[in-house]
Amino acid sequence: MVKAKKSISIQVNTNLEALRAKVLRRREYLDLLETELTNTRAIIHEFTQLYNARIAPLEKEQKRLSRLLERWSADLAPPPSGWHGRGKRAPQQADSNGHVEQEPIRPKKRPQSADPDYERKVRDLFRRLAKRYHPDLAQEEEDKKHFEMIMAEINQAYMAKDLKALESLAQAHSASLNGGSRLPAAEMARLTLELRQLDAMIFEIEQTIRELDLSPAMQMRGDANEERPHRRDILREMESDYRERISDLREQLIALGVEIDETKAKK
Repeated sequence: MVKAKKSISIQVNTNLEALRAKVLRRREYLDLLETELTNTRAIIHEFTQLYNARIAPLEKEQKRLSRLLERWSADLAPPPSGWHGRGKRAPQQADSNGHVEQEPIRPKKRPQSADPDYERKVRDLFRRLAKRYHPDLAQEEEDKKHFEMIMAEINQAYMAKDLKALESLAQAHSASLNGGSRLPAAEMARLTLELRQLDAMIFEIEQTIRELDLSPAMQMRGDANEERPHRRDILREMESDYRERISDLREQLIALGVEIDETKAKK
């Protein structure tokens, strides 16, 4: 009987150590993924800034000239039926009750935060905490009540978009979660729960990295990678293409006798 209990205890401890090692490997892999995600976002941000500096002004100028050509071409075309003259709006028609339909009021754009990544950081941290402390993940009723209290604090910080509060909650409750009961059964349950949460977080980050790798900015950046044997200067190609289109539009406008405002072109 004693030997049987000792054998079971050894087996439990062996399983517990194996689970601990598995959780540790998942943590290390998650850290690597988070680093890769940060680096990928930094690469995309850097390339986007370069694109905005070199290509965006040319794209804006092409659109301006295209609109100008379209407007002048329309002015030179024969007037359609019901034409009300250049710059004039057609009179608004009243319905059967005599009401005139008003144009919808467009909502004002909300001012952007000084840190463009702030809301993303808040959202990502909230998701990580929710996956770790959601009451449905608790094994015991006592743990469930404890998780409900933690989630209430997390939800409050998230609604206030308070990143510092979320970071403080993550640090404070991480110690309490790791410092729970050390009984083998309780430890096995805790580690199993953490392993499931880590797997979910790993899956989400892998998906995010995959989506970023397939984004247009990352694809263009890959084509321009200096380490590739047949590297293309994709931005220079785009610059050349846009300049060619702009030159063609200018020629068409000059042929129509349009004076192109150079001051607007430089903005």
